[in-house]
Amino acid sequence: MSKKILILSQSYLESTTDQVCQWMDYLKIPYRRLNGEDFFRFQQLSDLPDNTETAVVWYRRKIAHFPAEFSLKQPDFNSQYTLKRFLVDEFNGLHSFLFHSIDAQKWLNDPLSEKNLNKLQVLHLARRLNISTPFTEVVTTKTKIMALLEQYPALIVKPLSECILLEDTERRAFKMLTSTIDQKSLGAVPETFFPSLVQERIVKKFEIRTFYLDGVCYSMAIFSQNNRKTTDDFRNYDNHRPNRTVPYKLPADLEHKLDQLMKILRFRTGSIDLMVDMQGNYHFLEINPEGQFGMVSHPCNYYLEKKFARLLHQSVLHEKEIHQQPENKENTAPATVFSEAE
Repeated sequence: MSKKILILSQSYLESTTDQVCQWMDYLKIPYRRLNGEDFFRFQQLSDLPDNTETAVVWYRRKIAHFPAEFSLKQPDFNSQYTLKRFLVDEFNGLHSFLFHSIDAQKWLNDPLSEKNLNKLQVLHLARRLNISTPFTEVVTTKTKIMALLEQYPALIVKPLSECILLEDTERRAFKMLTSTIDQKSLGAVPETFFPSLVQERIVKKFEIRTFYLDGVCYSMAIFSQNNRKTTDDFRNYDNHRPNRTVPYKLPADLEHKLDQLMKILRFRTGSIDLMVDMQGNYHFLEINPEGQFGMVSHPCNYYLEKKFARLLHQSVLHEKEIHQQPENKENTAPATVFSEAE
């Protein structure tokens, strides 16, 4: 049986997967794309991808929205969130079964490590590798915030997990982003609050988004500091006056340390956020193993979608070499991976 590349994604709002698949079609690389929506057409567990027919797995996305026929029929604001959360957990229970049924070494990124990625642990690992990180603390009181503001001119608050989109009863969406706390905004901070992650606010010269692809860092500088809308977080996009972005090369020593960090986490791909302060020092912020790389690929002409397709193909060939029988190996002609020009 010929083993294939398995791509786990979603059927829409996923241009990154679409473009990688277009390159794979062009390069004539066989693959199977399985969107989260496809799970609703399966009739039994045996319809899921099988370990024996899978050579390598790229886990990109899970699902954007459940099919309309599975939406709640009686909207009730008090119970709607609980029921939606229940359905999400049910779907995740099925989807994550693949994490266990397909051999761990076949995944580009270790799926369990990706699922359980902890922002505080990643910062701890970075510091162990002598990568500079902002001062970080988790606090629950205004008193502690006031004490930290005596050490740092300003703090930022961000989620311990991931930012989410909030939706009110009128279906208006609100984006959760990094925010600043300083003496001026201290009045809005309650005396006690839910455990919250705060970091020293670094006055940045520019931000850097790096896409890590199997040992190579592809970086882009983002000049977001002079736009009031993006000063705290470039993801608060200003579509009328977009930030200037240019290709950027990190120092070799920092790239080496980031490579070590990604290998410890068992990630072969992922987006890395960094910042450069006014003195030219680099500060590591966080990793997103599912991070968008189109935003780095297109402005910088890195052609990451094509490189990604090739990485998947090379992983298939490597997997075939591992499982090739010794008696047959000497009769096998060397494989030509790609014939077209770069």
